[in-house]
Amino acid sequence: MRVKLDDIEAFVMVAELGGFARAAEELNITQSALSRRIKKLEEELGARLLDRTTRRVSVSLVGQEFLPEAVRMVEEFNQSLSDMRDLVQIRTGTVAMSSNMTVADTLLPEILASFKRENPRVRVRLTESSSPSALDRVLQRQSELALAQFGEGHPELAFEPLFEDRFVLICHRQHPLARADNLVWRDLADHNFIRMRMGSGTTNLLERSLGDQIQYLSGDLEVGHFNALLAMVGQNLGVSAVPTLVRLKRTDLDLVVRPIGDPDVSRSLGIITYRGRSLSPAGEALRRTCRTVLKRSAETVLKELELGIGSSG
Repeated sequence: MRVKLDDIEAFVMVAELGGFARAAEELNITQSALSRRIKKLEEELGARLLDRTTRRVSVSLVGQEFLPEAVRMVEEFNQSLSDMRDLVQIRTGTVAMSSNMTVADTLLPEILASFKRENPRVRVRLTESSSPSALDRVLQRQSELALAQFGEGHPELAFEPLFEDRFVLICHRQHPLARADNLVWRDLADHNFIRMRMGSGTTNLLERSLGDQIQYLSGDLEVGHFNALLAMVGQNLGVSAVPTLVRLKRTDLDLVVRPIGDPDVSRSLGIITYRGRSLSPAGEALRRTCRTVLKRSAETVLKELELGIGSSG
């Protein structure tokens, strides 16, 4: 069947306005063009929809049966167009994103607050997990984008680095290292180092970056999560080294954060998307917001490191 929506709309307009002249004017077409549309629709349906006389036009019995369905089709099509315009203009829609836990606990609230101020009717579906899990959700098309560490990455994923999250020393304010300057890794040799569990992304990165200097990081406490690590340091049970953002997870603790180098150790955080796949309008808007907040935060952290970081609170 070669029925077009224009033909159905023509029938609805004639039926509602009661004549060809007004309907043609409303549709901005000639009466002859309107007549051709009605005739084609009737031929395709195999039934007369309008009864015509020299004085008036009325809807036939078959037309009366068909009219409610025709009105529904036109209204649903127009609503679909309106919904699509809303999506394109980012007035509505849903965007799914994933994030590693550090970003979720620190920068993500600021990102979402900024995004929702500009796009109040867009829904955001967020999944917080480890960086590898966040990347996997993008690979599985469950998230449009992720905020995470790229690590070894994946050939099907694109990475836009935005935040160089440098490792820093954390210790209690009363610890001897709290007032030390120009710290290097070997300065930790005589202090109880609280470390993340073996095989964690943090431990693996430190081992790769420090090489033989990993021997200076020894202690009797090992934990599985940053929150537990920060709490242990907050009780002055030892010192540790964490990415700069992690210090923001527990600003209630009496911690001091100090730069440490020789070598500098850092992890790259940024936006991960599926390579070659365009984002939805809402997803693109969220990416722009992520880019703005992460770049601004990176500049702030860089200034702090240049000046020397004091209290985490």
